Amino acid sequence: MRHLKRILLGLILLLVAAATLVFVLENRQVATLVLFGWTTPQLPMAVFVSAALLLGLLASPLLGMLFYGRLRMQLVSRQRQLVACQKELARLAGQPAESAP
Repeated sequence: MRHLKRILLGLILLLVAAATLVFVLENRQVATLVLFGWTTPQLPMAVFVSAALLLGLLASPLLGMLFYGRLRMQLVSRQRQLVACQKELARLAGQPAESAP
């Protein structure tokens, strides 16, 4: 089973490498990127697309960690609130019942 996983991983990596090679060879035309008045040198289109892909691959986990951190803070807050409510319930359960007038 372990060998099958390694072979499958190797095939997937080989396919990704082949697709990347085909992409780079098919997008060799040069382009210039202008952003906010800043102009890049003329580079193959594959460089710009690959840079955008890598930027997205780096930015998405960072954004995910920000959202995870916010959810984690909410969870901790709710856990504290739950503990406080449980203590209050235990305190109230230990008191004698009040009689109606």
